[in-house]
Formats: sequence, structure tokens, C-alpha cells
Amino acid sequence: MAVSGLLGLAFRAGKLVPGAQMTLTLIRDGKAALALLDETASANTVKKVQNACNHHRVQVMLLDEGVLGRACGRPGMAAGAVKPCGLADRLLAIHHEKTGRPEAAEIETIMEDKG
Repeated sequence: MAVSGLLGLAFRAGKLVPGAQMTLTLIRDGKAALALLDETASANTVKKVQNACNHHRVQVMLLDEGVLGRACGRPGMAAGAVKPCGLADRLLAIHHEKTGRPEAAEIETIMEDKG
């Protein structure tokens, strides 16, 4: 399944928390398995999320422009976090397949499948 499909499922299941502030709260509470950033996120948002993820050892995925917002039905969404669940595990597996590196808190781009 494509990344956007998994994100949509996670959002509808209540496992994807939208928005930068809610993402930071989830990370700081230790309840985030994965942080998501849209490539259009501001430098300040990227810095805040990355710093929180570095401190709390949470992996960060940088998504193509608009993928996160389209998957959740909220265009323009810049950040989100996924709670621990099977969908988070699958997203991390896709991330590791694409990047070849499972290190935590590194920003990597996941390209959306166009086919």
C-alpha cells in the first residue's frame, strides 16, 4: 500500500495526530512512534520537531509536498505524529526500505509512489 494510503488509514483510526503543536506534545509525552513532516513545513517547525525527536529518539519522515494533508483531508498540514501501532510499524518499514538506514531522528524523504 502507498504511504498516503497508510497515512489516511492511520488518521481515520485515530493513530495519526495532526498539526505541529499536537505532534510536539505527543513526542514530548513519549507517545509517538514516528513524526511526519511535509516538505513545505517552515524551518522553525522542522527545527522544533527534529529537536524534540532527537531528544526523545523518535524517527522523522519528510514527505513530498502535500502528501500528509491529502491523506488526512487537511490541505496544508505541515506536521503529524503516528502513535505506536501496526500502521506505524509499516510506515517505518517502508522508510527503512527506501533509505536503507534505520537510525532514529534523521530526516529522510519518502517519495510517493506515482504508479
